[in-house]
Amino acid sequence: MRRFTTLLFLATLFVGRAAHAQKFPPDKLQNLKVFPPDIPVRALIDTMRSFTRALGVRCTYCHVGEERQPLSSFDFPSDQKPEKQKARAMLRMVGAINGEYLTKLVSRRTPQVSVACATCHRGVAIPRPIQQVVLTTYDSAGADSAIAVYQALRTRYYGRAAYDFGEVPLADVGESLRARGKTADALRFYVLNTELLPTSGFAFREAAQAQLASGDTAAAMHSFQKALAINPNDRQVKAILDRLGPRP
Repeated sequence: MRRFTTLLFLATLFVGRAAHAQKFPPDKLQNLKVFPPDIPVRALIDTMRSFTRALGVRCTYCHVGEERQPLSSFDFPSDQKPEKQKARAMLRMVGAINGEYLTKLVSRRTPQVSVACATCHRGVAIPRPIQQVVLTTYDSAGADSAIAVYQALRTRYYGRAAYDFGEVPLADVGESLRARGKTADALRFYVLNTELLPTSGFAFREAAQAQLASGDTAAAMHSFQKALAINPNDRQVKAILDRLGPRP
């Protein structure tokens, strides 16, 4: 009896999978709500591939299916995943920007600038600026976690277009935390900025300003001196150092 039940379960599972199996590429497209109904199958597949590159995802992000399984087993027409609904809204937005708003500009550059998924996403599914990612993590888990998230993203995405790892974002985070009165935590991000970008006069100048505001004049003068060594023509730093007095 147990063997019969097992065989019946396997048979049902097989039939269920077979019922969902489809030919890929399909001969006919189904459930198109944004793309024109007569779009060629190959053109739609190529467009979908461009989406995966723009967002740094795979087919399963929007479509019902199992990773590493044949695409013929996917239920592409299904609207089960909310990401698919969001994707349609984003496509309509892109169409409106390119087809309505940009066309109303009095003067446009040549060749014309148009918006695509990669314009905002740049290889990540959720296109948040790195400042927002770090501050959101800080609010939920504290400074240590926020720094760890920044360093992990920098390790993974440095050299790509996904995030700005230049001299400004961490200074922005520090400024935001200073405005909240979180001076000690702000200093950690300013100093981290100088450690990651040791040739940035801007990073050292911003760190020095924060150190000075926190009352650590010696550390501030050291950072100002580093900034001036990197950029000897920085009149603002020269004026501050002159005001602070002789260099230690």
